[in-house]
Amino acid sequence: MSLPILPSSASASPETLIRLFHQTERLFSEHFAEPVQLDVGTAICNPSLSKIRKANRMLDVELAEGITAQQAMQLVTSHFAEQGCACKSWIMNPSASPEKTVPMVEHLLSLGYSRNSTDIQYLHRAPARSVREVAGLTIIPARASYRHARELASITRSGAPSDPQAIDAAMASLDDPHYESLIALRDGLPIARAGVLTMGEVGQIVNLFVIPSARRQGVGRTMMSRMLEICARSLFKHIFLSCDADNAAAIPLYKELGFKKIGEIIDYRPPVA
Repeated sequence: MSLPILPSSASASPETLIRLFHQTERLFSEHFAEPVQLDVGTAICNPSLSKIRKANRMLDVELAEGITAQQAMQLVTSHFAEQGCACKSWIMNPSASPEKTVPMVEHLLSLGYSRNSTDIQYLHRAPARSVREVAGLTIIPARASYRHARELASITRSGAPSDPQAIDAAMASLDDPHYESLIALRDGLPIARAGVLTMGEVGQIVNLFVIPSARRQGVGRTMMSRMLEICARSLFKHIFLSCDADNAAAIPLYKELGFKKIGEIIDYRPPVA
């Protein structure tokens, strides 16, 4: 990585940083659908991607004055039904008071919704040393080869075939001007991808994926190096990524690169039918 990472702003509180992360999540969902403001939050709804959680969810949820959790549920359910889909996820407004969010959370849990937590990681310092990249890779913009991008999108993290809607969602993101994605090729075959979502002076590293047969070979580290280079070139003041708390392979790498957990993003998902 040849470009320096700007030092993070020490004046930003953890609460401010978490709000910024939530804003990048909203921007990511806007890959898929125009946001609609309801009385209880922002609705993202795309019936053509009805199985994709980030394309069908409620963001910044809080109960408005005089609206009960039951009424909020009815409002949201009706809105999504009118669009021909269903809400796959609820995320509370991190800036709202507990009085405006806790009753909604309790109602969702009473209906069998599950609570799912993902760590928010923040780059609080530049990598201590240059990131050593693995040899033998050709790294290209994802937009330069939609064929290779589609091949990677057709594989899940477990190695199983992806649902067609998941492929469509991955390909749709490439058309977003706020998103820059790279693909790694080895011997002409795609083996990894990663991207950076841009929101002004904020960047979120997203969609880091290495095919199962190429893992634990330095490919993920190389892709992260290139993502940080994009972030440095973009002069971001804040850089985020999200990670499952049980991702034992990724968390040590992120820590080594200067990331630190600053909080969690929690979403509530309906019970599986």
